[in-house]
Amino acid sequence: MLPKELFPYPNYSEWLRDLEGYAGQLKLARTLPPSPPEPSPYHGVFAGLLQALELVPYSFQAEALQRLEQGQNLVLSSSTASGKSLVFQVPVLKAALEGQTALLLYPTKALAHDQLKRLRAMGQVFEVSNRIFSYDGDTPDSQRRQARQQGQVLLTNPDMLHFGILPRHAEWAGFLSRLRYVVIDELHAYRGVFGTHTALILQRLIRLAKHYGAHPQIIAASATIANPAEHAYSLTGLDFAAVSARPSRAEREFGVWVPKALDKEGHSRRSANVEAALLARYAAETGLRTLVFTNARRTAELVARYAADPRVQPYRAGYTPQQRRRLEEALDRGEVRVLVSTSALELGMDIGGLDVVILLGYPGSLSSFWQRAGRAGRGVQRSLVLWIPREDPLDAFYEGQPELLLASPPESAIADPDNPVLYPLHAHCAAREQPLEPLEPFHKPWLTANLVEKGGRFYSPKRNPHRDLVLRGFSQSFALRDSQGKPLGVLDERQAYWEAHPGAVYLHLGESYLVRNLDLERREIVLLPGLEDYYTQPRAETEVEVLGGEEIAAGVWVGPVTLRERVIGYVKKRFFSEVVLEEVPLTMPELCFQTEALWFHPTEGMEILPPASHNPGTPQLTEALIPSALHALEHAMIGLLPLLVLAERQDVGGVSYPFYPKPLPSGAGPTIFIYDGYPGGVGYARAAARQFARWIGATRDLLSSCPCESGCPRCILSPKCGNGNLYLDKATARLLAEGLAARYVYPGKPN
Repeated sequence: MLPKELFPYPNYSEWLRDLEGYAGQLKLARTLPPSPPEPSPYHGVFAGLLQALELVPYSFQAEALQRLEQGQNLVLSSSTASGKSLVFQVPVLKAALEGQTALLLYPTKALAHDQLKRLRAMGQVFEVSNRIFSYDGDTPDSQRRQARQQGQVLLTNPDMLHFGILPRHAEWAGFLSRLRYVVIDELHAYRGVFGTHTALILQRLIRLAKHYGAHPQIIAASATIANPAEHAYSLTGLDFAAVSARPSRAEREFGVWVPKALDKEGHSRRSANVEAALLARYAAETGLRTLVFTNARRTAELVARYAADPRVQPYRAGYTPQQRRRLEEALDRGEVRVLVSTSALELGMDIGGLDVVILLGYPGSLSSFWQRAGRAGRGVQRSLVLWIPREDPLDAFYEGQPELLLASPPESAIADPDNPVLYPLHAHCAAREQPLEPLEPFHKPWLTANLVEKGGRFYSPKRNPHRDLVLRGFSQSFALRDSQGKPLGVLDERQAYWEAHPGAVYLHLGESYLVRNLDLERREIVLLPGLEDYYTQPRAETEVEVLGGEEIAAGVWVGPVTLRERVIGYVKKRFFSEVVLEEVPLTMPELCFQTEALWFHPTEGMEILPPASHNPGTPQLTEALIPSALHALEHAMIGLLPLLVLAERQDVGGVSYPFYPKPLPSGAGPTIFIYDGYPGGVGYARAAARQFARWIGATRDLLSSCPCESGCPRCILSPKCGNGNLYLDKATARLLAEGLAARYVYPGKPN
């Protein structure tokens, strides 16, 4: 909080209520007590280094260091800014002093560079800072050679490990033969498809280290998740000791800010984007250093645009590294007071002390919610965490029960190293790096058809299998350029088709660009400066072909499917009012891939539907009503799926059929599919199927409690809907959910 002469309010709640036009939007205000540090005496093998650094460890740090002394692999979980980094920094420095090596893995280059500065500063105390290097796509060739020849501590990311180190492991033989520690920072970030790739890359790294005679100890650090040891095992195939940490914090205020009602009943609200923009401008005017977190890149651009204040700037993935550095430096100097960011700033980058964190929308998990919230209040002064619920089923769930945000346990992270699509690709890489032995863990008998056997060992026939993999996003990336050829950023294939198709308005650094051309051969998108007063949203079609299946719960099936999706048009929406101006047809290439889906037939719900009658208040079961009810139920369930697994809304999709056109192992009838949105699947659908009773019960409760009559964004309208939320029937969807919940005996009660 600013000094009293600059911030003349006793608390942040009073500051919020003093906002011009305040209309009671602050619906919940809680003060979270401070959490003072708990120093602990420590006399183990790392005590000398801690003494030289003039540091006294906290109790959890001392416990973690003792576990490492015992030779155990360690996973440390806590919210951000708790001091997890010290637990691996000290052992890594000790290894460097003793002539051993350490490899530190980070999910992003920016985070690795941020941590490099800290580790080198600590290394100066022991005169080893010149042996600490970053090694990624931004590292010049001369520094790469120096890192290979002199490096004892290497900070990198999964991409560089896969493309630049493992294929050339002979050049790293000295480093790998002395590998003492492998550090996996931000463990929770390695989930979904990216987590699956990272798991297989890590297992290949450990395999090569053993080939060179090393048996590295693994140290993992994670945000608070429900299954840190299990997730660390999924990524590495090794057992872990788990230590949890209680972060040291100053006092924090927590509030829920509900968008201003536009009618007496409160059914219609001002846009949450506008609310966030007003608060961002208010914070900038007050001088508060603030982060506004959004869940989508377009939203970050829109909020910064609506704020109309040069001290409020967007920040997101897709910008060039130079653009991001300029924004970070401007915030540090005070030229920018507010950054409106996607998850790009969720991880542990040090951007200095922040007064306020505003979360625009629920980010999909409690782990991510508190990871973002933890960016505020790193010092001794009180801070504010403010949540603005969006028009979304999951937001509505927590808006109705905001205390659950403070009391609910975190979710589990999921990665699937046995992914049937991705595993064979990594097996080819492993075999190219070092031929596979029949009995080693990385070899699986069903892979032999894809490999070549010579003398009882298995080789890859591919010349460079590493290039067959795309670790992040979807397929190969597209370069964004302006009309002069200047690079503006990158998009993966799906993002390119959905966000930068011909005619799209693309928002970048608060400016509007009109997509002039999308070149499929050159994988390039050319943008022109735009003066449009609208933005665009795509329309798409999806088809599912079932390839097999197994019944996970009674009537709930999971199996491999082929997914086909195509953007077929887009709509133009006016800024601020978001009124639809025009719908434009479009033909884009089809995306086709294999993934995993769950499906079920909601026949129980249909059995309890009242027969057709002439009562205007009674749902009518007609041919037109069935698809609308299925569609609405599908939307509501997808919106609530992140309650069950650590998935984000964009990680999953769905499609419903009044009658699926092909034979299914589950039988015929109306069918709802909910699928993992990436090749091979990542386990979300399967994990959700195992909790189907809780899932359908929560869906029933949401549809029963939402006050709207025919459906709204808080229950059945979806921002991802490919047909623009047409053909939805909330009333009948609620009856279907009630029938299904009765069958699965969910313990909750409809409101």
